[in-house]
Amino acid sequence: MMGKIANLRSDEKGVQVLNAVVVFIVLVIAIMVLVIVLANLWPTFTNALTNYSTNETTFGPTVKSLTPLLIGVAVLLFVLALVFGMAIFREGGLFG
Repeated sequence: MMGKIANLRSDEKGVQVLNAVVVFIVLVIAIMVLVIVLANLWPTFTNALTNYSTNETTFGPTVKSLTPLLIGVAVLLFVLALVFGMAIFREGGLFG
């Protein structure tokens, strides 16, 4: 009987699942904060790009069209680095 109680108290798979849930919650919160910050800064950023493209006729339109795409790619790479860099996606996955 004591052996079973000791095994229940040191349940390593339960701790792994709890760690996975905590990491997932932190990931979701980090993505929400990133989206909120980008949403608040986006109008100011696009206005500055519009002013730049109006004043600079050579590179302005190109910068105005490419910069939002590059920011989108950077955000996607940031999210993928968070997701695939986490321990729950290495060494057998969540329950491995």
